[in-house]
Amino acid sequence: MTDTPQEQLDGFVQAINDLHLATVRDEDVRAASEAAANLHSGSGYLYALTAVLEAFSRAIEIGHAAALRDMREEKLDADIEQWRPELFEGE
Repeated sequence: MTDTPQEQLDGFVQAINDLHLATVRDEDVRAASEAAANLHSGSGYLYALTAVLEAFSRAIEIGHAAALRDMREEKLDADIEQWRPELFEGE
């Protein structure tokens, strides 16, 4: 049997929520939320189902929190030195 669109949406929202719980640390909640608000408001994607909008914001928060974690753990891509050389000044 095929999932209905609502069941697919519910599964998508649940997956995003689970990933959010696993990724966004307490100390990153505010920064991730602010980043999501800024990016979301500028996206022009503001008139959808509430569940979709919330999942969209949470997905942005997940990406931001993951980037913050990588910065803390110094898991930086080798290309970062080319586009953000100021991070490496004084080494």
